[in-house]
Amino acid sequence: MDSLAPRRIVNNKQELMELVMDITAENLNRQMQHLISDYKKTGNEHFRIDAEYLRSEFDTWWNDSDSEFVPPAQI
Repeated sequence: MDSLAPRRIVNNKQELMELVMDITAENLNRQMQHLISDYKKTGNEHFRIDAEYLRSEFDTWWNDSDSEFVPPAQI
């Protein structure tokens, strides 16, 4: 880990859940960007479909109305 990277301290469970979701969202966004880039390079629809699926899955795990993480096993 880069020693100059910003640090984020959490003080309670809600802040921890938000941190986990931020990390997850960032990772998924990178994966989706890579898939869309591959789709644009190749025209292979599977890459676009996979990117859409990742977004859909993430959206079902995060309940925006309550701003809380809902694990897939509980949906």
